Amino acid sequence: MKFSKLSANFLIERNLKDEKYITVYDQYTPDYTRQAVTGKFYSKFELKVDEADPAILKKLEWVKDFGPRQKREWPETMNQWYGWYLEPLVPVDKSNKMLYYPQASSELTKVGLQLLKEKTKKKQ
Repeated sequence: MKFSKLSANFLIERNLKDEKYITVYDQYTPDYTRQAVTGKFYSKFELKVDEADPAILKKLEWVKDFGPRQKREWPETMNQWYGWYLEPLVPVDKSNKMLYYPQASSELTKVGLQLLKEKTKKKQ
């Protein structure tokens, strides 16, 4: 394989920098004198319960116990807009059949009911 003088010099320089700044370890041995970055949550000796910050605990309880409506004044995402306001903006008159026509059953539920009836007939 032929290299130009420029590419050969580049590869030599790159190799020298890699040898100088990069260390590759063949074997890893842990240093038991240093403290680990993260403790073992399952170890009864390393777990320190007394050091929990009360402000953090209060914040965690608040996040867990309250929903978005108690935490914020306005919805932040479009998904929150759907359930944010529970009362309708315009009062619904259920006696007016032109504006209020709830669907008692659909084609899908009718077919499902027929299938259930057939199953119960076959079992008897």
